Amino acid sequence: MKISYRYKILTYFLLVLVATSLLFSLILIRRESQFKLEQLSYRINPYPDIIYAFIKDCYGVDEIEKALDSAGSFFPDEMRITVMDSDAWVIFDNFSNRDSILDNHTNRPELIEAATTGIGSALRYSKTLNSEYLYFAKKYPDKYVRVALDYNSLILPVIKSDKTWQLYIIIVFLLASAVLVYLTRQISKPYSALKEFIARVEQGEEDYDEIRFPKDEMGGVGEKIMNAFRQLENTKRYKQELTHNVSHELKTPVTGIRGYLETLLQQENLNEEQSRFFIERAYAQSLRLSAIVNDISILNKIEEAADKFEYESINIYHCLKEIEGDLSFKLEEKKIRFNTDVSQDLEIEGNYLLIYSLFKNLIDNSIEHAGEDLDIYVKVTGVSEREAFFSYYDTGKGVPEEHIHRIFERFYRVEKGRSRKSGGSGLGLSIVRNAVHLHKGKIVVCNRVNTGLQFDFTLALKL
Repeated sequence: MKISYRYKILTYFLLVLVATSLLFSLILIRRESQFKLEQLSYRINPYPDIIYAFIKDCYGVDEIEKALDSAGSFFPDEMRITVMDSDAWVIFDNFSNRDSILDNHTNRPELIEAATTGIGSALRYSKTLNSEYLYFAKKYPDKYVRVALDYNSLILPVIKSDKTWQLYIIIVFLLASAVLVYLTRQISKPYSALKEFIARVEQGEEDYDEIRFPKDEMGGVGEKIMNAFRQLENTKRYKQELTHNVSHELKTPVTGIRGYLETLLQQENLNEEQSRFFIERAYAQSLRLSAIVNDISILNKIEEAADKFEYESINIYHCLKEIEGDLSFKLEEKKIRFNTDVSQDLEIEGNYLLIYSLFKNLIDNSIEHAGEDLDIYVKVTGVSEREAFFSYYDTGKGVPEEHIHRIFERFYRVEKGRSRKSGGSGLGLSIVRNAVHLHKGKIVVCNRVNTGLQFDFTLALKL
């Protein structure tokens, strides 16, 4: 069973917290012990003075013992009292046998310190009593007086009696644990969201828009991953639709050409006029096939190899006049009047083929779909330091509003059957939009009030 990312983080953090708490506890215990020892040393500090007051005129063991017996109520029963001469030879020890007290304590730490500073203390193990004692010694003119308390039986319980610090540590540990649980939950949110997203993708679900990532750095990474995947999915879907549409669009002229050629091959009794009819029809379908392939090539180059286009200075007025001449037959055939309001000096930097295709496809769209006996207008509505503003519209019939937002899509047709009969590739307006974008412009489309379709767009003066 795999451990979740969240619990891994929580486990690591808790281990660090426990280690930190233990280290803090050890430091606190040591400081507390030191503090208690200092307090106890301060408390037993007067005892040597009291003892010396009783024995300062006593020199024999019996005299000292008798004097201390008379002062017994002043000292705890657990207190060890040792009296030494000025050379640190033991004269009296209430915890030792008289026969064994003739010992020299010059090398004892507390005596070494007392000999130097007058007062000495030490916490050490007593071989005589087989226990750890706190020793406190003072130096007097003719004697050393030392008192000691059993560390384990008396002092340690005093140190352990204060549980406040333990309570503080427990409270801090619990609070820190709660904070860690909250933080790990927050830290693991983007991971959990990403995990849910991956699970849905693996199951083939497409509804993952409701997955929300937190507004932090990790959440931003997760959001980018999801958006990148969504973009890949959209691209995949787009390419699938494009492949289907291309196949569908190519099928019509190819089938037509094949049908006409089969008729010519199989019908040997066709006269010259009939044969010419089928040849012309096959030729017309081949032109349409060529137009579709050419438009697809232009679109693919715009989208995938835009840096391969060559740019030059283009005079818009002259470009429009060239298009008008090339389409004059179609315009006259449908009684369409072409009007321009463009300065003869207006020039932009761009690719001539694309700018030509941009305006030609707009005009072709009006010729094929707007009707007859109408006007087409191309106007420059303004020029700034960086771009020129264009407005293209006709006075024909517009497009139903439900189709407006889709007319720039590849192979999208408002009148599907009629468009194919007219020979359109279904890619013209898609080329228009991509050409505008390549020239750092923007384009919008809308129906004019009561008449026609209008395209407003910009083209950069310099690329």
